[in-house]
Amino acid sequence: MDLANESQFFNHVGFEMKEADEGDVTILLDIDEKHMNRNDTLHGGVHATMLDNVLGAVLHHRTELPSTTVSLNVNYLAPVKKGRLSATGTILQLGYKSATVEGVITDATGTAIAKGTGTFKILRKG
Repeated sequence: MDLANESQFFNHVGFEMKEADEGDVTILLDIDEKHMNRNDTLHGGVHATMLDNVLGAVLHHRTELPSTTVSLNVNYLAPVKKGRLSATGTILQLGYKSATVEGVITDATGTAIAKGTGTFKILRKG
């Protein structure tokens, strides 16, 4: 799956996707001025967008089916001002029509800056 070729928004934000042969998906982001809020820290919407993308990518990689986000819960753990972020996800529950996936965003030192859980509707044909 190549999300970068499927989503102009993914490219606009500046995400980069890495997939490992074992099935792991990682989304990377180099923080830029356009990602900052008025407090000069990473905007919460970037955290949410990054988590939503990695959770959906992990699910797609596993099922090879499209899905849509039903709900997304984000916990903001630490502010960040610069550097490279990394987001990964894990499927907690996979049903026929829905899935629950959790993810974490870490900074360059490995510190968790946000965690999230999403529920996704799997879009099966028929």
